[in-house]
Parts: sequence; C-alpha cells; structure tokens
Amino acid sequence: MINQGEVLTLENNKEYVTIGSIVLDGINYVYLMNSTDYSDFMFCKYDQVDGLYEVEDPDLLKKLIKEFNKQLSSVIEGESNN
Repeated sequence: MINQGEVLTLENNKEYVTIGSIVLDGINYVYLMNSTDYSDFMFCKYDQVDGLYEVEDPDLLKKLIKEFNKQLSSVIEGESNN
C-alpha cells in the first residue's frame, strides 16, 4: 500500500504526493497531486505487482471523489478538535 505523504516519481518524470489512499471493493486506490502544480492531480488504481493505473471511468471517479472527500474531511475535523 502507498501511504499518505509518500512522494512518487511517475513515468512522466513528475513528482506526485500521495494525498490519500483507500481500499474500495477490495481494490487499492490512491489520490495523487503534482508536488509543484496543484491543478495536476489524479486518482489511480494501485496493484503491488502491476503498479499504478489512472482511473478514467467517470462513475468510479465520482465514487472515489466522494470517498476521498469523506476521508480528508474526517482528518481535517480531527485536527481541528486537537
């Protein structure tokens, strides 16, 4: 599993930071953001053998955005309670 905060250099030679990772329906997904261009982000399926594959299915993207939003909101709420 790729952990939040890990920096990855992808095939395009750009560095991406892992914003979050989740398991959905038994599949690992990561939310990546370019470390220098915050408008460059992607959601990828992650397999330890095959690596990362960008998600392109619109319905799955909607589901992932919803799940990552929940995850990130709970982190922010937890930080504000400290």
